[in-house]
Amino acid sequence: MDAFTSTVSSQIIRLDGLDGLPSIFSIPICYWYENSARSSWDNFMPPDLMERAFYKTLQEFPIFSGHLRADANSRMYVEIDKDDLNMPVYTDTCCDLDYSAMQEAGFNIQKLPVGLREEYRVPAPPGLVGGQIKSAHIRIVRFKDNSGVLVFATIAHYIFDGYGYTQFMNRWAEIARWMKHPEEAPMPTHLYTQDRAIHTSYRSDQTTALDALTIDSLSTKTAYTKWLSWISPQTRGRYFRAMLGGSGHTCCFFHISSKTMQDLRTAVQTCAPPQGTRFTANDVITAYVTIVVAQAMEKASAEWWSKPVPATIRKVLGKSFGKSDEFAAIIYVNMRWRINQPNIDKYMGNMAFGRAVPLSKNDVRDDPTDKAVSTLAQKINQAILATDEQFVGQFGQMLDNEPDNFMRLIISTTKIKNKLMTSNQSRFPHYSVDFGSGIPSMVRHAPHAFTDLAYVMPAHPETGGYEIEFNLMPEVALHVIRDAAWMKLVDRYDLYL
Repeated sequence: MDAFTSTVSSQIIRLDGLDGLPSIFSIPICYWYENSARSSWDNFMPPDLMERAFYKTLQEFPIFSGHLRADANSRMYVEIDKDDLNMPVYTDTCCDLDYSAMQEAGFNIQKLPVGLREEYRVPAPPGLVGGQIKSAHIRIVRFKDNSGVLVFATIAHYIFDGYGYTQFMNRWAEIARWMKHPEEAPMPTHLYTQDRAIHTSYRSDQTTALDALTIDSLSTKTAYTKWLSWISPQTRGRYFRAMLGGSGHTCCFFHISSKTMQDLRTAVQTCAPPQGTRFTANDVITAYVTIVVAQAMEKASAEWWSKPVPATIRKVLGKSFGKSDEFAAIIYVNMRWRINQPNIDKYMGNMAFGRAVPLSKNDVRDDPTDKAVSTLAQKINQAILATDEQFVGQFGQMLDNEPDNFMRLIISTTKIKNKLMTSNQSRFPHYSVDFGSGIPSMVRHAPHAFTDLAYVMPAHPETGGYEIEFNLMPEVALHVIRDAAWMKLVDRYDLYL
């Protein structure tokens, strides 16, 4: 740690609305490494090397050592005080469980021994320790007889988005590899930036590129959103922790092969209008999982409403259960690639936005036939293409116009009773996070504090294809695995109950 603390300087890093939007989230991802050769501690991800490499990496990401604060106008910033650093939590622990037991359990982090299971649960968004919001919780578990290692990195979302997360993890791994043989070559360098000004030069006060739903969400003032933005980030973290603490969500993971995905994409494309849109794999898989989850939600809702519940209780609980004709597909778009800005790929803040595609129940009522998927994929593709440089500039400006605008958008999203938020990370380099002992055998999100989520992740390079992760209510997850059409696409799955 001294290598970092001796180099850090005091500074203020101003955050913007794009950082505020995910600021109640953390990004919790587990990287599982098998030591199949049973190499010694000194050769397989050595504890001392891993820790030294981590703090060496922080020299390029000093924001991790700062305090998240808000000024008198409720604008958030990170204050780095070299005499009062707020360092991430970093632990390295041994476990009496063999790595093979976790493989057999489908890499279910909830199957860790009881003490570790509690210690390694996902910190509520974002993790609070001693009254301070911690930028990261880095938990390393070493399994019995050095049979494998878990690197569980939970990083506060106000630091950066999923793209920045994978850049950070790969940089940590790159420095660890270099530290093994520093005499052979100079340390590789990168020019990362966390200066939010890099994406503000093209902003505009116009709203011509914004859709009606976005404008309405950002324009609706309430005392509730004003209060949520006015309270301190620490109090806001406690508030959302209390709201989400006992949610009881279920994680399920499905693998789809590259061939199956290509065949599906080809079949869906044939149903597109002549001279119509050329669908991406993202368009097709997002449309397919949206239909599957929407129908699972509808079936779970119908079961609940058919139960003999007293009318008063039914009326109260029904408001939050989702008996509504609306549905929204919310697709996270990496806006870096939507603007013409030099070195934007080196920007490590937040540039992802959940673009909502409003739908009715009729749009997702039919089975996921090629025609039904094609119709929805067309809408999704159009929404993504509309998230262009003009949209990004106008949205960013409107988001920053009022300090509570980010909370207006968050609360408006939570009011959509039936939705699926999908993030496609299949092109992110998760499987290149090699600390010098080989790539991970599996990469998965840990159980999340939020529901109605889907992640499209890369599969292991030797396997290929896609890992589809869902974070759903248990009754909805069970209907997903009962969906015959969906399960025909899947060649394996894990369900975390």
